[in-house]
Amino acid sequence: MSSLPTSSDPVTNCDQTRTIPLQPEGNPIRDQEELTVSECYNWLSFHRVWGELQERPLKAIARSLQLLKVETGTEIYRESQAPVGLYLLKWGTVEIYRLSLVGKTHMLYRNAGELFGYVPIINRQEHACYQASAIALSASEIWFLSQADFEQLSQAYTEIQGIFNQFLTQDLVNFAQRIAREQARIQGLQPYIHSVPATETLLGSSKASTKLAQQVAAAIVDVKPIVFQAALGTGKTFLAGYIHAHSGLKDRPFAELDCAQLPRSETGGVCTNLLFGKADVQLGVIELLERGTLLIDNVQLLSDQDRDRLVQYLNMGTLVPNLDPTVASLPSPVKSWVRLILASAHKLTLPGIASHSIKLFGLPQRKGDIPEFAQYFLTQFCREQGRALLKLDQANTRRLISYDYPGNLVELAGILKRAVSMTPEEQTVISEQTLWSVQSPNNAFRIDLLNQLPWLRQFLLSPWWPQRIWYGVMALFIPVTLMGYIGPQTRDASMTLNFFWAWWWPVYLFLFAFVGRLWCAVCPFMITGEWLRQLSLWIWPRQLLPWPTKWMNRWGAWILFTGFVAIYLWEELWDLPHTAYLSAWLLVIIATGAVIGSVIYERRLWCRYLCPIGGMNGMFAKLSMLEVRSTQQVCGSQCNTFGCYKGSTATPVEFANALPTEGQATDGCPLYSHPAQLQDNRDCVLCMTCLKACPNRSVQLNLRFPAADLLENHQGNWPEVALLLLLFGGVFMHHDHQILGWFGWKDLPVNSEHLPIGILVTALLLSIPAILTVLTHAIARWFDRELPDYRTVIYAYLPFTLTANLAHYIPAAVTEAGQILPVIARTFGYSGQGLPTLTWSPDVAAFLQGLTLLSALLFSVYPLLRITQRPWMSALPHLMLMSGLTYVCFLLLT
Repeated sequence: MSSLPTSSDPVTNCDQTRTIPLQPEGNPIRDQEELTVSECYNWLSFHRVWGELQERPLKAIARSLQLLKVETGTEIYRESQAPVGLYLLKWGTVEIYRLSLVGKTHMLYRNAGELFGYVPIINRQEHACYQASAIALSASEIWFLSQADFEQLSQAYTEIQGIFNQFLTQDLVNFAQRIAREQARIQGLQPYIHSVPATETLLGSSKASTKLAQQVAAAIVDVKPIVFQAALGTGKTFLAGYIHAHSGLKDRPFAELDCAQLPRSETGGVCTNLLFGKADVQLGVIELLERGTLLIDNVQLLSDQDRDRLVQYLNMGTLVPNLDPTVASLPSPVKSWVRLILASAHKLTLPGIASHSIKLFGLPQRKGDIPEFAQYFLTQFCREQGRALLKLDQANTRRLISYDYPGNLVELAGILKRAVSMTPEEQTVISEQTLWSVQSPNNAFRIDLLNQLPWLRQFLLSPWWPQRIWYGVMALFIPVTLMGYIGPQTRDASMTLNFFWAWWWPVYLFLFAFVGRLWCAVCPFMITGEWLRQLSLWIWPRQLLPWPTKWMNRWGAWILFTGFVAIYLWEELWDLPHTAYLSAWLLVIIATGAVIGSVIYERRLWCRYLCPIGGMNGMFAKLSMLEVRSTQQVCGSQCNTFGCYKGSTATPVEFANALPTEGQATDGCPLYSHPAQLQDNRDCVLCMTCLKACPNRSVQLNLRFPAADLLENHQGNWPEVALLLLLFGGVFMHHDHQILGWFGWKDLPVNSEHLPIGILVTALLLSIPAILTVLTHAIARWFDRELPDYRTVIYAYLPFTLTANLAHYIPAAVTEAGQILPVIARTFGYSGQGLPTLTWSPDVAAFLQGLTLLSALLFSVYPLLRITQRPWMSALPHLMLMSGLTYVCFLLLT
């Protein structure tokens, strides 16, 4: 390629530079045989300029000159050094250059008979402006005249000064022009200049990486153009910079221009003025570079004509800028020495051009290199953030390897950068929670309601949700709880019992399938804890304790399960549904737990780990048709604040004067969850703090198929399984008299006065689902050993558990909830007669119960088949059990 440096071109022979020891002692390398004055005199006398001098000054110069022999690549002096003399090139080629923000800038060449190094000596006032370096581009012989000898000769022979002034005048003009052009280059190239990687070797030991290293090694030894076939995120910029840094062009600038970011012309095509320049109007990147390496990404977006112009440039070494319609004359060709690296996602050929073709494989084809890449990125990001090096355990390493990386290396880097930022300082190992985006994509149907319903977005961004709604909830919760202590104690006269057992339980169980854990966003227990925390911090300012996450992850769910067991025993043995003050005590005890957790620990530890109601809500929320998630690619590539997780200090929006917007100041997710890391709905209370905090419009409120969490790579855990079976057993516990009557034990006392018998009977009733499902699964595994384990399959009974509990509370909702106004009146001592009511007969309740139980069977079969991923005959034992349980519950409830 004639336009690029060849083996004879000076630029390619500068990979090793040496500085000759001239400064500061002025002891030059001399030829072994001392040159005679007459030999030097003869050489000077035949020179076109020096030959004009008389014999005496010419001989005086000859006596003062010292001969230096230098090899190719020898650095003669540097711009940072003080001038010590001047140089007269006998033969060879020397380049004068400067270092700038865009790399090595060529100033001018010196050939045989020409002076260099004298400008700062003669023009001392402008010394700083004309500092430069000199390097031998070929083996050369140079006459050296020290500064002291020069000054002595100038004083003795004034005609010598005139000769030097001739050189000086022309060179000052050249220097000024080059310095002005250098400033224009710096300004024009600044958006495109890239730093080059400091690494000496390429990472990776896979077959793809080994082949890549071989191709790169071949591309480094010459300056032929390179064609990259590379998908998005495969490291094109890094690899191009690596090749540049190890080639003969390493002292020159390295730039990148992405055709995808070029403006569009009036005809809709890519405008190439930035690349090729525009005559008399704009200098293109290729012309500005002069020498160096240019990576042109997404070159496939260029028109065929523009790609042909690049091929012509590679052939001829000249480039014709784009024509300016306002200028009549044709633009003059521009010559440059730029090595081109052309990158495209598709295969690209350069007809008639000797080039290197390199295919950059995506990260899914380089799985074996992921641990090495991960360690490299971790080291880099930990160093940038000034923290100790974090490690990846084997589980997380396997998780990284199993992911498909649509964004390739760039996505891996973003994942690990985010993980480093989200890992607390006291931890030494990357936690699983920070790798939330490393998961298989959800393939289920989803509609983002925030995009479909703009008014919903504005409402959720406003202070109305949930903070202002808290006041209405507490205005109801406080009197309901208080009247449980001081008001009537019967169901027909206690607003506490009516709201809690006839309203809250049936309505919220019904809403689980639609809105999930929404209740937790306005839960009065949590509100009480939040308000008392603020009061305590005002009275006693302090730093709240961080969560004991490791301990809570291990034992918190079991404590929650134990709390629910206690509630069931209390409900069964002390008849909570018919005792107002005990129901009020239950509300107060749960609220007390929330308060204790809030005043000791940051955020809502009680809600995430310990609240029995919250545990039930989180489990049933997996059946919800709503979910909060976020766009993982946006979070991974654009987010650098993590305000939804950590909290942010953004300026709050003045809602009175403007619509609420994203990017608000928040304290972060109260449950320490990230919307893009959520595997299911269990740890999301729909408070929408993430929506308020996110400035990138990444948060989604999705409408999806019910029970989607169970169908998409669901991971169960034993404490939650135990809670599921407990809640299912609660249906049998609530109807203990019917079950005991079937066995002739109708008169068996199950109450607080006979605790041993009551606890034993209650425990047996609560254990019925566990016993039946374990035996059934053992039979199913006996027929099909490939059936998933019990912990996985048992979640198919979650819809059945919810609907069976809902069926239990339907009679109270149908026959009692509509009497709320008379009940409130009787609570405060009035008769309540004449107040409107809305109730139905027990027959309606029985019909609704039967319909609900049938839906339980229907909505459990599909999850069972999806979870097991086996033929329906393999799941037949479970299908038979579900059918039998439907019949039993029908007998109990209707």
